[in-house]
Amino acid sequence: MDHETLFRKVQREKLSKEEAERILEEKSLELYRTNQVLKSVLDENKLILRQYREVVDESNIVSKTDIHGIITYVNDEFCRVSKYTREELVGANHNIIRHPDMPKSVFKAMWRAIRSGKIFKGMVKNRRKDGTTYIVNATIKPIINTKGEIQEYIAIRQDISDLIELQNEIKDTQEEIIDRLGELGESRSKETGYHTKRVAEYSKLLALKYGIPEPEAELIRMASPMHDIGKIAISDSILLKPGKLTKDEFESMKEHTTKGFDLFKSSNRELLKASAIISLEHHEKWDGTGYPRGLKGEEIHIYGRITAVADVFDALGSDRVYKQAWELDKIYKLFKEERGKHFEPKLIDIFFDNLDEFLEIRSRFIG
Repeated sequence: MDHETLFRKVQREKLSKEEAERILEEKSLELYRTNQVLKSVLDENKLILRQYREVVDESNIVSKTDIHGIITYVNDEFCRVSKYTREELVGANHNIIRHPDMPKSVFKAMWRAIRSGKIFKGMVKNRRKDGTTYIVNATIKPIINTKGEIQEYIAIRQDISDLIELQNEIKDTQEEIIDRLGELGESRSKETGYHTKRVAEYSKLLALKYGIPEPEAELIRMASPMHDIGKIAISDSILLKPGKLTKDEFESMKEHTTKGFDLFKSSNRELLKASAIISLEHHEKWDGTGYPRGLKGEEIHIYGRITAVADVFDALGSDRVYKQAWELDKIYKLFKEERGKHFEPKLIDIFFDNLDEFLEIRSRFIG
């Protein structure tokens, strides 16, 4: 009850001065207690928020920028990871840690999102003061005032450099194992390990030109050396026979496709699943006359269709126990004849449209 209300009450009820002062004192005490409770709640919330901030600051890279991208705040972790001092960072444009390898499109997408009031999430490569690289998962949120205006931006990041390095190490290890297994399969038929390397590079080039995204094209490159891994289960008498195989021997030789598939078919790993597909289908033909299942056209997985072109091109151009290497003109003639028969027409067109790049790979891996 304020003084004016109390005054009207005094006039209306003809309270004594002492009674009015008593009521005023009670209301003042009530107001004081309410303020104390509110202050206690506020202090407790501040304490909790401070502890939340400490947890975030302890394990994350935190910064704030104004609406123009100028840094206004960084935490200790930001300084530790970036190797810049707080004095060097605050007042600088956030581009100070931008890595030159990061596509401009990423930052355009980021600014487009946060300027429209949305949260941006993504993986970003940054550069430390000493020029080294670190990679973060970033979450950037616009801070909006009561008028609905963006006041500043806050960014919270996790340094995932070690995780990315570990993933790359695992990928490199997988690739090396695949290469060695591929070489093992080739060595049993007295072929050079360069065959698998060339097939891998041809396959990736075909995949990219076909329109397959780079990560998947890279997967095909890594898996294609497994196309003949099933040969390790074929007897030497058939595998190393210098002359033409009998009908029964050829039927046994064809089993290398299913044997290779059986090695990998139960795996849940993306690389080994791709290897299983390539092992099984790289001898299928576009017109349905291939093996082991006589698949036709797009029934054949694109991985198998691509590896078929890469494998045949390299096999024909290489010495084998049963034949000498063909001249390039002879290979070109066969490819044109087999367009739409053995091979998917689009892949043959890609091959001839980019012949110089295939020959560059061929010359790079000689052996």
